Amino acid sequence: MASNPDSIDMDELREYLESHDITEFKERGDELSFPCPFSGCDDDHRGGEEYHCSFNCAKCQYQCFKCGTSGNYITLLQFFGDYEEWNAEHRAKYGSPQKKRKESLDSVASKCNKKMHELCRKYYNQRGLTDETIDKYMLGHGDVGPYLQRFTIPVYNREGKIAYIKLRKQDNDTSDGPKYIVYPSKTKLVLVGEDQLADSTAGDVLICEGELDRIIAIQEGVKMPVITAGGAQVFKDEWIALLKNMRNIYICMDEDDTGEKATSSLAQRLEEAIPKASIFKITLPFEPGTKADLTDYFVKKRGTADELFSKYAIHYAGVKPIDESRFKEMSVNDIANVLDLTIKHDYANKVITFLAMLLAYTEDSQLNVMFNAGSSTGKTYICTEISKLFPEQDVKVYGKTSPTAFYYNENLMKKDEETEQSYIDLERRILIFTEQPNTQLLENLRAFLSHDSKRTPFAITNRGKNGKNTATEGYILGFASTFFCTANMRIDEQEQTRSLILSPESTQSKIAEAINISVTRGSNKSAYDAFLKSNEARRLLMDRIEFIKRLNVGLIDIQDSEYLKLRFMEKRRTMQPKTQREIAHFMSLVKAMALVNAPFRNINGKITAINRDVDEAMRLWSVINESMFFGVSPQVLDIYKNQILPAYYAVNDGRMKAKGITYDEFTKEYFKNTGSYPNVDMFRKMYIPAMQCAALISYEKDEDDKRQKLITPLVFFDDASE
Repeated sequence: MASNPDSIDMDELREYLESHDITEFKERGDELSFPCPFSGCDDDHRGGEEYHCSFNCAKCQYQCFKCGTSGNYITLLQFFGDYEEWNAEHRAKYGSPQKKRKESLDSVASKCNKKMHELCRKYYNQRGLTDETIDKYMLGHGDVGPYLQRFTIPVYNREGKIAYIKLRKQDNDTSDGPKYIVYPSKTKLVLVGEDQLADSTAGDVLICEGELDRIIAIQEGVKMPVITAGGAQVFKDEWIALLKNMRNIYICMDEDDTGEKATSSLAQRLEEAIPKASIFKITLPFEPGTKADLTDYFVKKRGTADELFSKYAIHYAGVKPIDESRFKEMSVNDIANVLDLTIKHDYANKVITFLAMLLAYTEDSQLNVMFNAGSSTGKTYICTEISKLFPEQDVKVYGKTSPTAFYYNENLMKKDEETEQSYIDLERRILIFTEQPNTQLLENLRAFLSHDSKRTPFAITNRGKNGKNTATEGYILGFASTFFCTANMRIDEQEQTRSLILSPESTQSKIAEAINISVTRGSNKSAYDAFLKSNEARRLLMDRIEFIKRLNVGLIDIQDSEYLKLRFMEKRRTMQPKTQREIAHFMSLVKAMALVNAPFRNINGKITAINRDVDEAMRLWSVINESMFFGVSPQVLDIYKNQILPAYYAVNDGRMKAKGITYDEFTKEYFKNTGSYPNVDMFRKMYIPAMQCAALISYEKDEDDKRQKLITPLVFFDDASE
């Protein structure tokens, strides 16, 4: 027997084989061929024919090209029962072998990939894997540590590095022990495919049973992330947590009893942990119990990735899937037409409100909207009516709320298990503040409304039983779309610039149609509610909202930033510091239009706004742009343009020197245009100061009559930026 297991002289090998009654040989270079002693596959050979078993003396490895058995000098000794004797002699002569420096997993995988025998590569080919795929995933065969002649499948962690190598027995290996072994042993298992999952923005995922099933699925064109636990019965809770943002989860286990039970168990756990996900079972087109797997589907049935989901996936658990094929592209006009069912007129107001609420389901594009107008104009109605289209659990409506009371909401307050800090979970919420007499709460929430950080710290004071005050520290988590309804026109500029400022219309035609709706609803509420539920367009819009919510959209890209900038700057002659926030508001509207049409804006796995979305957003922006420029509500600007300026022109008609108007002259014009008189107290305390702050008017004592003040317009719109 040879003394060195890594190399052997051909004469030594011939002598050893002859000692076991193998006497026929053929030499070719370093190769010595002889009848296969392992499975008798050369028992029927005839003299002069090639033998199927070949031993490479330089590499000290053998391979039978008929039965597929392979190994090295050590395994040959083990086969003939000589290993123990050889090992004892070897130790006596050379002592215990020194420990070799442990190879890196990358090195082991690379060596097994590059040096595996062609017959082993053929094994992977027969499983449908191309040579390119084999090399891409560094699949191989060889000796790894104490394990001899194993197929090697590297498993990568979240960072894309090899976490461990899965070792698979050869099919003809009848030795004791498991079919699969992890190397190094006692390595913590990872979710196979977690690296692909981490890099993907898709809302769908495929869970299959084995590593090679996963690889061939990717090779054959499955676009969504494909993951596996490396076995039907192994799927840890911590891995399920990684799927919390998935909307469609497909499970494809082997067609046997084990796979069926694993599918049922996993689906139940997924349904409990991710209640908003739709879970599908893929039943492969094989007879039940055949143990067919995903590899058989692609290799034996020549199935396609598209048919895998379109023909063989059925809804199995979780929420009912939404058929996105029913959706069509929507414009601003399309949205307004659906909302018109319950909100007449207020074209821009209702569409902007809808889009702002929809933006709650994004990473950081949420909008703040302030409805600023007199009482009974419909501020609260627009917000609450549109919010009925959205999932109830996502909407929180606050009545008159003090700044402190906001932080004591038991439904929103939670405890951070790691830091033990209190926090308010506002992630992807819709907050509606109605009947707010002042803006103190908004002032306290400035950092949150500015989206400075996803964790906005706060400190609030509690009074204990002993009367002492103690501070409670915490943070607000995430961002929300907020709607603040107030009749207070005296708003700090910091709050103005953080929000889109809207005012409901108050035209006679709108009031008349609003009365009609109120009468219809009040006369027979159950019939009215049934009418709304039966409206196909409204139902479809609600399904669209639910579909978008399940997408778990992160960031939204803008495809053509130069075009967006060009549209925003059209007719704009001057810029102010607040223009920086205005462009952010405009971009949010653009992204909202892309979100509405998410089924048609998925570019490379991400929602991307196109130029059409910019144009649609500009339809809305052009309505509010002027009031945003002056920093007043549309209602204040409307009174200035349609009441004060006409009164000023009427009073000064033909005069050589223009003079401001009195309050009486203003009310006369107001009555002529509206048929009613303005609220004196409201006008003097709210509207006049708001116009003064916007530099629309001066309000000074009349030099001719010190008992009264004059309203003098300062802007005639030739001076204003468009």
